[in-house]
Amino acid sequence: MNAERLMLVGGIGSFLLTLYWVRNRDLREKYAVGWTALAILLLLLGLFPEAIMWFAGSAHLSYAAAVLFVALGLIYIFSFVLTVSLTRQYRNQVRLTQDVSILEERIRRLEQQLHERT
Repeated sequence: MNAERLMLVGGIGSFLLTLYWVRNRDLREKYAVGWTALAILLLLLGLFPEAIMWFAGSAHLSYAAAVLFVALGLIYIFSFVLTVSLTRQYRNQVRLTQDVSILEERIRRLEQQLHERT
């Protein structure tokens, strides 16, 4: 199997997996947009391998190096976006945990005051 067919099969596979996971609610829509874009890019590169050849020629790279460069670049960008999202989720979780602790303490104090009055 050559690289073009592999990209074509990979694009179709990732597109179908993305649709499946979104339908089962295992993948949020905001991440599905990125995966769908990646699947479309793979499909286009599989259908039009001249684009990679043009990129390889203009960057003075061999075809294999250009494919590897594009793949690693996409992996890096997507990993970075996911890391930013996970960091935001962590900060929200810490804030919510702190809010819950504060509310629990307020409830304890109010229950204690109510108990002392009766």
